[in-house]
Amino acid sequence: MKKFCFAIYVSLLFFSYGCGSKLKDSPPQELVFGIIPGADAEAQLNRMNKVVAYLSQKLDMKVRYVKGTDYAAVIEAMKTGKVHIASTGPFSYLIASSQANAEPLVATQYRNGGINYSGSLIFTFPGSGLNSMEDVINRASELTMAFADPASTSGYLYPLAYLRSLGLEPEEDFKEVFFAGGHAPGIYSTISGKVELACTYSIALDRMVARGRITPDQYKILWRSDKIPPTPIFVRKDLPNHIKQGIREAFLNMPAEAPEILALIKEMYGKDLVYTAVSDTLYAELRYLVNQELENLLHQ
Repeated sequence: MKKFCFAIYVSLLFFSYGCGSKLKDSPPQELVFGIIPGADAEAQLNRMNKVVAYLSQKLDMKVRYVKGTDYAAVIEAMKTGKVHIASTGPFSYLIASSQANAEPLVATQYRNGGINYSGSLIFTFPGSGLNSMEDVINRASELTMAFADPASTSGYLYPLAYLRSLGLEPEEDFKEVFFAGGHAPGIYSTISGKVELACTYSIALDRMVARGRITPDQYKILWRSDKIPPTPIFVRKDLPNHIKQGIREAFLNMPAEAPEILALIKEMYGKDLVYTAVSDTLYAELRYLVNQELENLLHQ
């Protein structure tokens, strides 16, 4: 994929402003929660069934979920008013805040306090002959790399910024780069040896190991980023205030009112987590990085 394709695709996502539907003029009769398919579809289905049932009860209105094909599909559905709630990643939240009038309500934190930050990884398979990022620099022209999705924080934005800091332009310096269509496809492509490099978030690998999908000896981590803010539960800003407040309170009250859902979240992350109220300021540093990288992409 050529460099200009990356620039145009991401800039269209981030700068495609539009009013979409006006929910304040026509409040929804039901709420739709947008998600993207995860690595463990059965566990995700079980978790989301419980979440929407809980929200329906707390809000006294029907809540259902829909699966988008990718981050962009969920953002577009929110922009047009077909999705009202989503949880697709911090970078995609920033895109949704610009394109789909989104605002964050809650994010995960440790039960004893402290935001649940994550990290981005660049990894390879043991037989690749790559032992460090210096090896990647020296052999870049021979290597194929899989990014997860153009709206992924850990699967695109952070590793792209890091590779640029090393003087690498992925679209020029690697043999091939492409979007895998999600974290799990990129992971499987790499551990099977189809590509030499991929990027994901640390929890994805840990979770797949815990569930027996892969084993630790099938991958080798070459780089780990600084901490990344957690994925927020975000909504259309023009939802009626009582609905937004009801959604926020439902997540904040989960420890007492839906501990079984928190148990599933603990299983997913491998951490004892609860929800805390957040605002857009939590993502200010990430927004700065986004703006810097888009500036780089659009002026090369």
